[in-house]
Amino acid sequence: MWDDDRLAADRQRAIDNFVAERKAADSALWAAKFDETRSLVMNVFAATNNLRSITSDSLLVEPGMWWHVLRYCCGPPVSEEDLWTYVGGPKFKKVSMHWAEHTAEVFRVFIDAVRFPWVGAGRDPTPSELERALDATVMPLAQQRFATAGRGRASRRQEAAVAAVLATAGFDRDVERRPITTIDVLPRGSYSRERLLAGDKCDVPLRLRDGRILAIECKSSNGPKNGWKRLIREVGGKADGWRRSFGEQVMTAAVLAGVYDLSALKGAHTRGVILFWEHDLGPLVEFATSAE
Repeated sequence: MWDDDRLAADRQRAIDNFVAERKAADSALWAAKFDETRSLVMNVFAATNNLRSITSDSLLVEPGMWWHVLRYCCGPPVSEEDLWTYVGGPKFKKVSMHWAEHTAEVFRVFIDAVRFPWVGAGRDPTPSELERALDATVMPLAQQRFATAGRGRASRRQEAAVAAVLATAGFDRDVERRPITTIDVLPRGSYSRERLLAGDKCDVPLRLRDGRILAIECKSSNGPKNGWKRLIREVGGKADGWRRSFGEQVMTAAVLAGVYDLSALKGAHTRGVILFWEHDLGPLVEFATSAE
């Protein structure tokens, strides 16, 4: 849709916006996430007798949060995928009562003996040991939570901006939440927010007035490698699946912000993904309203 010069210009503008935003907001967000994470880790330490008593009951105090902290207390930290494998149960976002003891046992086995030498020795930590271990645990977990919060904030902002320009352009918001399994589930001339489209989540599905669906994905990237993942693997993968389900009745678009390699942008074009930019949503409106 765009030539190389236009892609390069928009790419640079997105990078400039990304840098300016980070300068303005990141220090405050980091400080907040660091303090929040430190308090969370201290609570987990207190509830488990400084990790000497990791029990099913301690996991169930905060089943949707504390198991993430304990993953970072393992040596090395255990990923979600690895934890599910070690536990031997279903994937989970909250620890259920049925799997709590299995999960606690994994953490007892994999606890980091370097950071927490007192656990294996069966004693209380010294004040200096506890302080060093707390700092060493907080830092990587705070970094992960900071990155997640940043992506979530950018995604919500992008989705809200897309919805706003579509509403201004005369498209109706469809508040129906049932999955879009056939084209006519979504009325012509309407859009929705974060909804299942042929089994995959779509940030903003839009039913054009000519009957086709424009599946809009909102993506923010903090670097070229991340951009490849977001654009080629995630958006491109969904585009392939939606095309298999609906054929030419669905088109996929990406609204981008942040840092992307020019070759990733060209690669997305090759896969049939239409590119728009958060900093200039005028072309998206023009495209959507021209499909009469």
